[in-house]
Amino acid sequence: MRTTAIRTPVVIGLIGSLVLSVCGGCASLQWHPIYNAALGGALIGWIIGHQSNEDGEGAALGAAIAATGCLLEQIDKSSKEEKVVVEVTNADSSITPVVLKKKASVYTGPKGEHYDKRPSEEQLRPLYGK
Repeated sequence: MRTTAIRTPVVIGLIGSLVLSVCGGCASLQWHPIYNAALGGALIGWIIGHQSNEDGEGAALGAAIAATGCLLEQIDKSSKEEKVVVEVTNADSSITPVVLKKKASVYTGPKGEHYDKRPSEEQLRPLYGK
């Protein structure tokens, strides 16, 4: 039982080192929220698992649960739709507001057309200008 208690922190340390090396090291470390959740979950799972002599299993389960929760939260955020208004100046100097729906990085116009990036006023004028 004592070897498990010593071995688990070593494994967690190795996994942490692997994550740091993949992310570019400490100096330029850009933590992805899923890494934060997984490492935090692993720590909490290890503490809970340690109480029942199941350190490794607790750490693995904690990391998996926390990372999955973070991933689902990110998916939920990216699937939300927002509205963007582009004002089109008409020939008579009046302005026509064009309401676009933005989901992830795709913009959809009122007539169902799709744009990979935010369309300019010039792109929208032929469709919505007067």
